[in-house]
Amino acid sequence: MMGICCGALRASGCSGLAMATALALGAAPSQAMAAADQAAPSAPSGDASIIVTGSRIKRDGYDAPTPLTVVNADAIAKAAPANVADYVNSLPQLNPNSTPRVGNGATSTGTAGLNLLDLRGLGPNRTLVLVDGQRVAPSTQTGAVDVNNIPTSLLKRIDVVTGGASAAYGSDAVAGVVNFIVDKQFEGLRLNLNGGVTDRNDNRNWQITGAFGTRFADDRGHFLLSVEHQHEDGIDQLDPKKRNWYNATYLVANPAYAAGNGQPKTIVASNVNYSNLALGGLITSGPLRGTAFGPGGAPYQFNYGTLAVNATQPTSNFMIGGQTWNEGNVTALSPRIDRNNVWSRLSYDLTDNITLSLDGSYGRTHTIGSAAYQRYTGGSSPFAAVSINNPYLPASVRTAGLAAGVSTFAYGMSTIDMGRMVNDIARENFRVVGALNGKFGDGWSWQTYYQYGQSNINVQLRNTTNIARMAQAVDATTNSSGAIVCRSTLTTPGNGCIPLNIFGTGVADPNAIAWIKGTASQTQKISESVVAASINGSLARTWAGPISIAAGVEHRSENASAVGDPLSQTNGWVTGNFKTNSGGFKVTEGFGEVVVPLLKDSRFGKSADFNGAVRVTNYTTSGTVTTWKLGLTYEPVSDLKLRVVRSRDIRAPSISEGFAAGATQAVDVIVPTGGAYAPGTFRITQVTNGNTSLRPEMADTLSLGAVLKPRFLPGFSASVDYYNIRVKDAITTLAVNDMVTLCYAGVSSVCSLITADPTTRAITQISRVPVNVASLRMRGLDFDASYRQSLGRFLPGSINIRVLATRSLNYTLNTGVTMTEYAGVNGGPFATFSIPKWRTNTTIGYDSERVSLTATMRTISAGVYNNAFVEGVDIDTNKIKGATYFDLGGSYRISGDSRRNFEAYFKVDNLLDKAPPVAAGNVSSALQVNPTLYDVLGRAYRIGLRVRY
Repeated sequence: MMGICCGALRASGCSGLAMATALALGAAPSQAMAAADQAAPSAPSGDASIIVTGSRIKRDGYDAPTPLTVVNADAIAKAAPANVADYVNSLPQLNPNSTPRVGNGATSTGTAGLNLLDLRGLGPNRTLVLVDGQRVAPSTQTGAVDVNNIPTSLLKRIDVVTGGASAAYGSDAVAGVVNFIVDKQFEGLRLNLNGGVTDRNDNRNWQITGAFGTRFADDRGHFLLSVEHQHEDGIDQLDPKKRNWYNATYLVANPAYAAGNGQPKTIVASNVNYSNLALGGLITSGPLRGTAFGPGGAPYQFNYGTLAVNATQPTSNFMIGGQTWNEGNVTALSPRIDRNNVWSRLSYDLTDNITLSLDGSYGRTHTIGSAAYQRYTGGSSPFAAVSINNPYLPASVRTAGLAAGVSTFAYGMSTIDMGRMVNDIARENFRVVGALNGKFGDGWSWQTYYQYGQSNINVQLRNTTNIARMAQAVDATTNSSGAIVCRSTLTTPGNGCIPLNIFGTGVADPNAIAWIKGTASQTQKISESVVAASINGSLARTWAGPISIAAGVEHRSENASAVGDPLSQTNGWVTGNFKTNSGGFKVTEGFGEVVVPLLKDSRFGKSADFNGAVRVTNYTTSGTVTTWKLGLTYEPVSDLKLRVVRSRDIRAPSISEGFAAGATQAVDVIVPTGGAYAPGTFRITQVTNGNTSLRPEMADTLSLGAVLKPRFLPGFSASVDYYNIRVKDAITTLAVNDMVTLCYAGVSSVCSLITADPTTRAITQISRVPVNVASLRMRGLDFDASYRQSLGRFLPGSINIRVLATRSLNYTLNTGVTMTEYAGVNGGPFATFSIPKWRTNTTIGYDSERVSLTATMRTISAGVYNNAFVEGVDIDTNKIKGATYFDLGGSYRISGDSRRNFEAYFKVDNLLDKAPPVAAGNVSSALQVNPTLYDVLGRAYRIGLRVRY
C-alpha cells in the first residue's frame, strides 16, 4: 500500500529521497526514522512518491515488499481531528472497534474510554503500537496501548505497516504496526489552539498544544519539549429530541411465527419496550400481574404491547408498543475526556560519530461516562418473591392481593431513583528512553538503548449496587412500634440497614440509596523494560548494488498487577467485581535481516531486490518461537513495480490471558449423550481464569501487490495489494457448552478443564480459560490512488486527489465448534466483528500560498446482520444500510511564510448531518446503531489558530 503523505495533499515531505530514506528502519526503527527525518526537508515539490517498507535495512532507494501507509503531520493538520486516533481510525485498513464512543455501557471490564488501534479487525492485541520504533508500556493487561496517552503535538508522521511484521518488529505485529514518529529535528516554536461543538450544541471540546525546540553548545546539543491538553464534555446520553433517529429498534422474536406458516423467526421492530419491568416498578406474576407504580407510588394498569414471543421463544423481555420505557438511549454516546501529555528530549553529540539522547514522556487521560440504569426483572433476587405484606406496598394493592391469596409476587423495576452507574477511569503512562547512537566505517551504524515504561490505571465504577445490602433494604417490615425497618435489623440491630421503598418513582429514601450504593474499584500497574542493541550496514557490493544487513538483540520484561476492592473479590456488587491478579513474562530475542539486489538496469528489468528476515524469540511463559519474512520486489519498467511477501508472524499470550484472576459463577451446561459424562442439564460452577499453558498464536501472511506510476501521467500513482492472513492456534475463551462439545470431539486439552463426580459422572465444574483452539482467516484488497496537478495559468496553486479503499473478501472465525463468516456483517447482536465489505476514504484538496481547502468523502458499504441468515426465513430483513459521510476543512495563512506563519483553520465533520443507519440490538440497553462503523454525534464544527515560529 503506498503511503498517505503530504504528496497527496501538499508536496513537501513526500519526495522519493525522503520516503526512500523513511523506509530504512535500521536495526532499530527509531534510528532509521531519524535518517528519514533529516532527509525530508530536501524533498522537491510535486513528487507524490509511492512508499512501501517494513524493512529494518537502512538503504536509500529500496522499496521493500511489505506495504506501508504514511500519514504525515500536514495531512493530520488538514484533518484537524480532536484526537489523532480519530484520523488514524478513518483509514480503511483500521477498524475503530475500541474507541471512547464504543463500549461505554461496559461496567465490569474497566475498558471504557480506551482509544485503541485495530488493524484489519484482528484486534488491538494483534496490532503493535510503537513510538519512534520502540514499544510503549501497554495500557491494558491484554497488551493494547491507549493512543490517548501518546504525545502528538510534535508528531512528524504515522507509519502504518499493513502486513505481518513480527520478524522485523517483534511479537504482536500479526496484523501490522502503527508507528508514531516524533519530529526530533524540530527547531522553533509551534502553538495550536482549537475548539469545537456539535450541531446540537453538545460535546463542546477544546485543545491547546505547544512545542519548542532549540540547539545549544555550538549545535552539538538539541532540546525538545511538547505539551498538550485536550478536553471534551462528552454526551452523557442520547436525547431523542436532539437526535431523532433513535426509535428503540430491536431484533425480537416474531410473534406471528409458527413452524411452517411462512413467517420469519425474527423481525426488526421499532418502539420496542420492556415487558418485565416498568419505570417505577411492575408486578410480573400471579393475580396482580400488570400492576405498575408511577410517581409517588400511585398504582396503575401496565399497558402490555405485543409480546415478542413465539413457539420457538416462549419467553421474552420485550414487547412491541405498549408502556413506553426503554433504556437503549441512556448510555453515554461519548464520555467526558481530559487528556494531558508532556514529552521532552535531550540529545548531545559526544563525538562526531556518537550521540547520547534521553527521552521522557508523561500522559494522563481521565474519562467519565455513564452507563444505563441497573434493571431487575421478576426472576432475579431479591425481586423474585416480594412479600405482599411489604409496608411500602399501597394498601389497595395489598388488599387485592390478599383477597386473591397472594403471599409473594415477582417484581421488575429499573433503578431510576438510584441513578446510573458511572465509569470513572484515570490512566497514566510515563516512559523514559536512554540511547547511544553511533556510526563507523563506510556507512555502518549502531544503536543501543534502555527503555522503561509504566502505566497506572485507576478504575472506579461509581454508583453500583451492593447485592447483600439491596436484598436487606428491599425486605422491609414493621417493628413493634409500627415503624418501617429492614427485617434484618430485627435480628441484627446494628447492621445499619435502611429500608428502601421500591414502589414508584420519587419515593426512595436518599439515605437508603446511599446505604445500598457504592463504588467498585481496581488499581492496576503495568510495567515494561527493554534493553536492545543493533547494527546495520552494507556487507558487500555487487553489480546490482550493495548487500545490506541488519542484526540485533533485545531483552524485554513485562509485569502487571491489579488490586480490586474487597467486595469485588466475592462478587458482592451487581456489576463491577474487579479482581486481584498479578503476572508477567520475560522475552529474549535476536534478529537478522538482509537485502540482496538481484537486478539493476538489465535486459530482464529495471531492478529487483530480495528481502529476508528472521527472528528467534524466547518467552519465559511459552517457550521459543521463530518468525521470518521473505520478500521480493521487481520493477520490469520504470512505470511498474511488483511486490510479494510471505511471512510467519506470532502473538504471544498476554498477561491477562495467562494470569487473569479466577472468578466463579453458577451456570447451566447441557451434556449430550454418547460421551464420558452423564447426559442431561446440570447446574455447575464455572471458573474463569488465566491459562499459563497457552502457546503463541501463529499467523501466515501472503501479500501480493503492484505499484503503478506512469511517466505519461505525471503526478499520478496507484497501487493495489492483496492480503491473505491465516491465524492458527488462535487464543479464545469458549462458552462452557462449546467446551463440552470440543471435548466430545476429542480435544484432550479441553477435556482436562472439565471436572466430574467420579461416581455419577455428572459434570460439577468447568475451568473456562483461554485455549489455543480457534483459527482466523482474512483476505482482502487494498487500493491507493493519488493525483497531484498544478493548476498553472488557470489558478494559483494545485489540486490533490487521493482515494483509499479496502475490500474485505473473507473474515472467517473457526472456534473449533462453529465457523462464522463476518465479511459483510455491519453490526447488530451477531457482530462479534464488524467487517464491512468496502470502506473508502477519498480526499480532494486545493492548496495555494495562503489558502487550503480539503473535502473528504468516507463510505461504508451496506451489510447484513448475519451471513448465515436467509431473509424471509430467519429474519424479515437481513440488511443494514451503508453510509457516506462528507467532511470539509480549510485554512487561511493570515501572515508569514511557509516556515513562520499565523494561520486560522476550520473543520466540519459529517457536513450533511448524516444519521446513522439502524443496526438493531437484542439486549436491554442496546443503542440500535453500531458506533464502531457509524457516526452517532452528527454534524460537528471546529475552528482554530496555529502559530509557527
